[in-house]
Amino acid sequence: MEEKIDKIISIIGGYRNEDIGRGYRTKIDADHFNKWLEQFEESDREFLVDELLHLIPKSYLTKDYTLEMISTEFDIISKHLGYDDIGQFFDETEFLDCQPSGKSQKVFLGFIDELLKEKYGRSLEDCGTKNIKQWYYADDVLASGGTFKSDILEKIADYGNEEFIESNIKIIGSFVILHNWASKNVSYSIGKKLGADLQNRFKFYRVSEIENNPKINYYNPNPKFNHIYPLRSEVGEQVLQFVEDNLNNDYDYYNEDFAFRDANYPKKEDFFSSAENRMRYEQILLGKGFEIMKSIDHISAYGLRPLGMTNPTNKTLGTGTHFFTWRNVSNTCPLVFWWGSNDWYPLFPAIRNNSAASDFD
Repeated sequence: MEEKIDKIISIIGGYRNEDIGRGYRTKIDADHFNKWLEQFEESDREFLVDELLHLIPKSYLTKDYTLEMISTEFDIISKHLGYDDIGQFFDETEFLDCQPSGKSQKVFLGFIDELLKEKYGRSLEDCGTKNIKQWYYADDVLASGGTFKSDILEKIADYGNEEFIESNIKIIGSFVILHNWASKNVSYSIGKKLGADLQNRFKFYRVSEIENNPKINYYNPNPKFNHIYPLRSEVGEQVLQFVEDNLNNDYDYYNEDFAFRDANYPKKEDFFSSAENRMRYEQILLGKGFEIMKSIDHISAYGLRPLGMTNPTNKTLGTGTHFFTWRNVSNTCPLVFWWGSNDWYPLFPAIRNNSAASDFD
């Protein structure tokens, strides 16, 4: 098993390397991995290593790969928008800077600025200098779309709601990890808030896409469900009851019908090593995540779930994100990967504090 662990470390070993010596001390090595692994039942450990060895190469995003993908994005977007001259695209694009210092958006704007200088000989400062045709919003994760929606609505309000509706300005959402259920919902939600149909004015791009829309229909006939989304189980039912009993936040609960995966989907398992291994892996993460939740004296973040943060109104098991970047782990991932309190040792120590777990996006 040591050889398999070494292969996993060879992929994730660069996690937060840039932060070591700057208030961050955890080196992702075999000792660290084994300390995390030993928290699981002994009978599950080798299975977890085998499945992670299958999953990690497709779900851990290195810095080099991510920035390479982002660097090709501008040519693709400009062509989609009908530009023959990419310089004109930059002239007519405003890169939005909505979030406060310390948030991920400013980090990614820094990456974009470097890419622009290296590849196109320009910077963010000299973009958006002419008649603006589109706003460009960059961030690491779109999970529920809550932060994106809030930021865009504030930007529109500053511009003027009616003026924006009449302007035909397009909004480009560029994310490292994109949950497609959120991308379908958020443009509709913003338009509904403004009393206009704006869905055709939103364009979303991503490095990795999570196909997590549980509404099976003509437009979504066979989602990959490339996230943690368990079948109905006794533990899962206990989680939903726990949420109802202990996280009562005076909201009505929604989406209970989508709490458990339909056993008929995906029709073909392409993300996990097999459909059977998927079921076992999901139940292990759900069970341990539930143990973590029950160990917390007082849960102040009402969106906390065993499989990751979600909208507090969701009576579900969590978002279940199973994608990680070299610089951080989303709090929408299962708790076993990032929770760092209550005697739980995380595989990917997060930049935020657990007390800030309500920063769900």
